[in-house]
Amino acid sequence: MSYFDKPQRLWWRKALFQVHLWAGLILALYVAVIGLSGSILVFKLELARLSYPALFGAGGGSSPPTGLDTFMKKAQAAYPDLTLVTAYVPGAYGENAFAYMSGKQQMLYVFGDPRDGHVIGTIDVGKNWLTWVGELHIRLLGGQTGYVINGIGAALLVALSLTGLVLWWPGVKTWTRALRVKMNGSWKRINFDLHSAAGFWLLAIVLLWSVSGMYFVWPKPMERLVNHVSSVATAVAPEVKLQHLPGGPADRRTLLEHAQAAASGSKLLGIYFPDKGAVEVYLARERLDNFSETDRIYLHPVSAQVLAVWHSGINPTLGSKFLYWLEPLHVGVYWGLGIKALWALLGLALPLLAVTGVLMYWNRSLSRYWQKMHLVSRRRGYQDAAYARKELSELNNAR
Repeated sequence: MSYFDKPQRLWWRKALFQVHLWAGLILALYVAVIGLSGSILVFKLELARLSYPALFGAGGGSSPPTGLDTFMKKAQAAYPDLTLVTAYVPGAYGENAFAYMSGKQQMLYVFGDPRDGHVIGTIDVGKNWLTWVGELHIRLLGGQTGYVINGIGAALLVALSLTGLVLWWPGVKTWTRALRVKMNGSWKRINFDLHSAAGFWLLAIVLLWSVSGMYFVWPKPMERLVNHVSSVATAVAPEVKLQHLPGGPADRRTLLEHAQAAASGSKLLGIYFPDKGAVEVYLARERLDNFSETDRIYLHPVSAQVLAVWHSGINPTLGSKFLYWLEPLHVGVYWGLGIKALWALLGLALPLLAVTGVLMYWNRSLSRYWQKMHLVSRRRGYQDAAYARKELSELNNAR
C-alpha cells in the first residue's frame, strides 16, 4: 500500500487531513473576506468612476498645459491646513489631475481640472466606501496589527493550499475523476467535488496571491531569500540616504524639472512627498495608468539634487523578474477589462472554497452531532411529557 495507490488508508494522510480541516475552519472567514474584497478592488477605478463620475471621468486625459506644479499650488491654496502627500497628472486616475492631502483630522482626495489645474472637487477619504474595502483587504480594518495578521493569514493559506494538494490525490486509478464535478450526484457529493476540483485548478493562483501577500508584508526577508538564488537588485527600490542641508523645501517645479531631465524619454506621472526621506518623482515609460513600468527619480527635498534613479520593471535576472511580477499578477489590473473580469471571478472562488469546506465539515461531523442532539432533545421531550401526564393524573386522582 502506497500514497500513489490508496492514499486514504495512510495514517499520516489522516493526520494531515485533520491539520487541513482545522486550519481551513479557522481561516474560512478570512479567506472569504479576502477573496470578496479583492474581487471588488480589481474594479476599483471603474467603481470610483461610477460613484464619482464628475471627478474621475472616463480617463485618458493629458497633463494640464500649465503643469502639475500649478495644480499642486492650487490644491495647497484651497486647503492650506492640509499637507500635500502625492499628486498625479490626468490619465493616471481618470481624466482629471489627482492628489492626496492629509491633516490631523482630515484626509482628502483632491481633483483638478486638466486644463488649468483648478480644484473641481474632493472626496473625504474616511467616508469613501472603496477606501473601507481597501483597508479591509489590506489591513483587515486593524491598522498595522491587521496588516501583520494579514501576512500571517497569507502564510497559513500557503500551508492550507499545499496540504490540500496532498489530500486531493485520490489514487492513480481515479485521479482524473477528481478533476471535475459530477453534477448528477447528491448535493453533498457535488459540494465535495466542487471543493476538490476547484482547489486543484485554483492552486497556482491561490499560491501566487498568498506568496505575494506575504511579500507585501515582509519584503526584506523574501528579498534576501530570493537573492540567494538569483539577484533581485533591479527589482528592489534603492536605499537613499539624505545628507542634512540647511534651508527650506525645494521648489516643486524645480523638483519636477530635475526629475524629467534624469529620465528624458519618460512621461511625467506623479510625485510623492514623504514625511522623511527623498522626494520621489514617477515617470511612465508606457501608459500613464501602468504603475509597474515607471522610472522613479529620488531627489533631495532641499537641494532638488537627483540622488538615485530606479527603472522599475526592467529586470534582467530571474530573481528580479520573480519579485517584480508578484505585484502586477496579484492585482491583475494592467491588461484590460478581460483580465480584470477573470481575476475578479477567480477571487470569488476563494469564498467558494471556504463555503464548500465548511459544508464538508458539516456533512462529515456536525450534521451527525446535530442529529444526535436533536434525538436527545426529542427523547427528553417525550420523558418530560410523560412525567407531566403522570403528575396531572396524580393530581386529578387526589381531587
